[in-house]
Amino acid sequence: MKTLILSDIHGNWAALQAVLAAEPDADRILCLGDLVNYGPRPFECVAWAREISSQAMILQGNHDHALGFNADPHCSAIYAAFASAMRKITARMLGPELKQFLAGLQPEQRFQIGPANCFACHASAQDPLYHYLPADAAAALWESELRVAQQPDFFFCGHTHVPMKSRFRRTLVINPGSVGQPKDGDPRAAYAVLEQGDVTLRRAAYDVEETIRAYAGLGLEPHLEQGLCAGLRTGGHLPAEPCPSPKNK
Repeated sequence: MKTLILSDIHGNWAALQAVLAAEPDADRILCLGDLVNYGPRPFECVAWAREISSQAMILQGNHDHALGFNADPHCSAIYAAFASAMRKITARMLGPELKQFLAGLQPEQRFQIGPANCFACHASAQDPLYHYLPADAAAALWESELRVAQQPDFFFCGHTHVPMKSRFRRTLVINPGSVGQPKDGDPRAAYAVLEQGDVTLRRAAYDVEETIRAYAGLGLEPHLEQGLCAGLRTGGHLPAEPCPSPKNK
């Protein structure tokens, strides 16, 4: 049994297609949220998720929640302008049914994969939508998170856009990174695969310029479009990027 683990697609349809093409034999899909915002093709990403939702596990991210409920996604300052502008555009592109689909998702789930106990969330166990939990967080913070998650065998989370695979006592923590908006300096789509009890972090190259061309005609202010394109080309390095908030991305 092969599980494809995705997170933070962010309206990047070309990147998602590349990942799906790279793993055509996946038996099931776990998506840790943030189907929308930042990227120029959210309709296709949400329609895909809704189509497979009866066979897959699709969680809600903070940007999905924001679109579903017309709410603030609580982004860090460096991303707030991008998120606000693209949220308005995304809202126009999604019809009522797709917005309702996003609103109905849950940000966390407990489940079994064979004999293994699993916990999955978009951000963290203590704050499934918003808390930013990097790999280098203090050990005490991770121990607290895993207590809340009830010490599962596998702990899946996204939100940071940075891949991670670390063991804390009995629990293997996996963050697959971001399909559509990587922030680790590698522009390729990031994801993970769980097969026969082993997890591997993987990348899929895609046509970044295809996604960049899709911004044309959306009505973004030029400096915002240029910033989003720079982030895609560089794997998350924005022009004149200040230090990000430690809370959210």
